[in-house]
Amino acid sequence: MSDLKEQLRKAGLVSEKRLRQVKHEERLHASEVGREGLAAERQEQEERLRQEEKARRQGDRAREQERKSKAAQHAATERLAQILTRGWIRDATVGTRRFFFVTREGRITFLDLADLAAIRLGSGTAAIVETGGAVRGAFCVIQETAAEQLAQIDPERIRFWNRRRERGIRDPG
Repeated sequence: MSDLKEQLRKAGLVSEKRLRQVKHEERLHASEVGREGLAAERQEQEERLRQEEKARRQGDRAREQERKSKAAQHAATERLAQILTRGWIRDATVGTRRFFFVTREGRITFLDLADLAAIRLGSGTAAIVETGGAVRGAFCVIQETAAEQLAQIDPERIRFWNRRRERGIRDPG
């Protein structure tokens, strides 16, 4: 401690008079509380430092857990975006056939589909899904393989899919 005080004095941050005054106050305090009191103060100081260190470590752990959680969430979002982008049938929504479906909120809406896209939806080889900003528009038509992957990860995004199992047709194999 005295080394720090000397360094502060040499740097001109503390005057010689103030340094003598602090030393005097420390001696008075030491004589007032005695050896046991100084030891108790030292122990209290060490305990406080341990508690502060423990709190800092807990905060670090919580921040690291939050970072990992956000990274996992980001990875899941990226995975969904990849599935939607790869399975997106781009020319499906450029037609004159209105295809109605129900949104997550229970509202009935529609997409203007090409004839081939409407046939694919009817046969179950395509599905209408919420894009979540991954592709253009709030909803899009994706291929069956992408819909199968999406059903495993986030089935709530699928707004319409005429699955083969639901129609009673069994997959060969």
